[in-house]
Amino acid sequence: MPLRLIFTLAVAAWFGSLLCLSFVVTPVAHGSFPSADARRFLRPMFRRTYRVGTALGFVALAALLLGREGLAEAELARLAVPVAVAVVASLVGGEVLLPRYEGLDAEDPRFDRLHRASAMLNTISIASLLLAIAGAVLR
Repeated sequence: MPLRLIFTLAVAAWFGSLLCLSFVVTPVAHGSFPSADARRFLRPMFRRTYRVGTALGFVALAALLLGREGLAEAELARLAVPVAVAVVASLVGGEVLLPRYEGLDAEDPRFDRLHRASAMLNTISIASLLLAIAGAVLR
């Protein structure tokens, strides 16, 4: 039981942080500051969000690994696969894409392409984590 709680809390905290950054902080920053200042303000947050999310994903997967004997194979997959997908998306976004577009100007065509890919990975993470939460609460 405590491992299920740890799993659910880790996934829910990650999900909440992504929603808050994506749908509250980012729009407010872009609505309050000039674009260049908003990007400078948000970049450290994105880096931290990726890293904290990845860490929470590993905590959730570790909780599943430790509690796997109490889970049916189908339930284990239902919980682990979406979290693993979100971890991969977070690692690619934070360790591959973010460093590539951090130094680019918004007018650079590479910035737009990399930013769109990052947004898609963020959407994949949010959807995957929602599936993991549903899998955890709908036994």
